[in-house]
Amino acid sequence: MHMQEQRNIIECYNKTAENYADKFLNELDHKHFDQILLTAFCDQNKNKGQLIDFGCGPGQTTNFINKCGVENLLGTDLSSEMVKVAKRHNPKINFEQADLLNLKYKENSFGSAIAFYAIVHFDYDQIKTALTEVKRILVDKGEFMFSFHIGKEIVHLNNFLDKEVNIKFQFFEVDRIKVLIEEVGFEIVDILKRHPYETEHQTERAYIWTRKNCH
Repeated sequence: MHMQEQRNIIECYNKTAENYADKFLNELDHKHFDQILLTAFCDQNKNKGQLIDFGCGPGQTTNFINKCGVENLLGTDLSSEMVKVAKRHNPKINFEQADLLNLKYKENSFGSAIAFYAIVHFDYDQIKTALTEVKRILVDKGEFMFSFHIGKEIVHLNNFLDKEVNIKFQFFEVDRIKVLIEEVGFEIVDILKRHPYETEHQTERAYIWTRKNCH
């Protein structure tokens, strides 16, 4: 598994932020399964402290969470341009830059967290780091739900959304992710898989709902 340069990730999304928003800002309108899961997650967590959305991009998932009744909400992304785009499209929601591998937040400072496809550029070691960081900032019994593409492939792109980039997308095996979750000290609430919609990249998806153990 090859760790990729963080600057390549930042450069990719700074370059493509506007085009990304044009293509994906309304993507949840066509993702029935995602809507159901997010609605359920929000119902169970909206009164448990601030919810943080990692890898928010232009804010499409953050906006949906807000519409589910979550007012105490923060959207974060590694890319400064994505944060600007998210703020422009969702002026009533707070957004800021954050690095999922090195979070600046204090321990036990968030009630819950979401990361929809925010880990797609990590390797397995980085995922363990990210899980450790998320666990640190969540309150006891705080819940974290994240999603990814299932598989063993690494897809390298030199062009993404009509921009020249140098970026890798990593697919993951659910059983290996499950081991990391348990090693870090989350308990698994649910592991759900779905087939791709016609409008998506044709990969099977996994959604893992976890809860921080108190000990």
